[in-house]
Amino acid sequence: MRRIGTLENSELAQRFCDYLVTQSIEASCDPETDAPDSAWDIWVRDERQIEQSKQELADFRSDPEGDRYQVQREATQIRQEQIAAELARQKRLAENERIANVSRSSLGEPIRAPLKQTGFPVTIAVIILSIIASLTTHFGQPRRSRVPGKVTLEEQVYDTLSFVDRKEFMKSGGNPFASVDTGQLWRFVTPLFLHGDEFHLLFNMVWIYFLGSVIEKLHGSLFFAVILITTQVSGMLLQVMLPDTATLQPIFQGTPLDFLAQTMSGSPFAIGASGAVYGLFGFLWIRPKVDPGYPIHLVQTNVVLMLGWLVLCITPLIGDVANGAHIGGLLGGVGFGFAGKLKLG
Repeated sequence: MRRIGTLENSELAQRFCDYLVTQSIEASCDPETDAPDSAWDIWVRDERQIEQSKQELADFRSDPEGDRYQVQREATQIRQEQIAAELARQKRLAENERIANVSRSSLGEPIRAPLKQTGFPVTIAVIILSIIASLTTHFGQPRRSRVPGKVTLEEQVYDTLSFVDRKEFMKSGGNPFASVDTGQLWRFVTPLFLHGDEFHLLFNMVWIYFLGSVIEKLHGSLFFAVILITTQVSGMLLQVMLPDTATLQPIFQGTPLDFLAQTMSGSPFAIGASGAVYGLFGFLWIRPKVDPGYPIHLVQTNVVLMLGWLVLCITPLIGDVANGAHIGGLLGGVGFGFAGKLKLG
């Protein structure tokens, strides 16, 4: 902003500034000193309009009472329009800043909501730990030592992370809670790090990344850890508490559903993150249904894929699958989704 000259009093200065506004020249005026009879400086913002403004000032001085300078009402209207335009611009900037953290989720869905955080460290940690644990335990088939009585690292890690230690299971006469009863509560969660083969690991980790990163960004790491652990536990509990095959066979034998004796049997040796995966899916599937304003809506193809896989695994077409963990995790996630109506997270 540059000073282009002075006028004798505030009335003339304001009249000239009003005129400049009507000529699309942004100008302002202020007194040179605090004295009542002080002259008033004229300031112009745009350097490119300095020469034009000086010429206009010279013309004004020659006829300050001219009709073309009686534009107070027009200048006031222009200033009001400028203020309204600036407020609209600031509103647009605020809206852009509100959604600037991310434009799309890992699911390809636009997120139009403020994020709790930009990173997803818990999701990454689960993926890394699952890869390490799966490789360390030879994908759920730990190799024994050639030295009699010696326990290999693969066996140690597998027995520590499984829901129940095999030796404790045998000593207790088949009690699936033998290890948990001794205070080893981590076993409700740690089976999610173990996987039976490379495809099992890849499938679960891809979904953990897609679903988990979205939830963790939107709700924060603490909420994500809670929902991950809770749905894993609910899935593991259902899987462990389901009757075994021997108990189910008399129920379904001779019926078209006889395959359920195998596919819906329980076992404390189930491994994998599928329960947690279905829990995260259940949350993101149901939450938008009870809260239409929720910023993520799963693509229908993904919903059909996940539910279709759930049903397919219960049929005899797929091999040994922990279907109880799938269903238990899904129910836990759905519960979280309905709880979202209470503004949790």
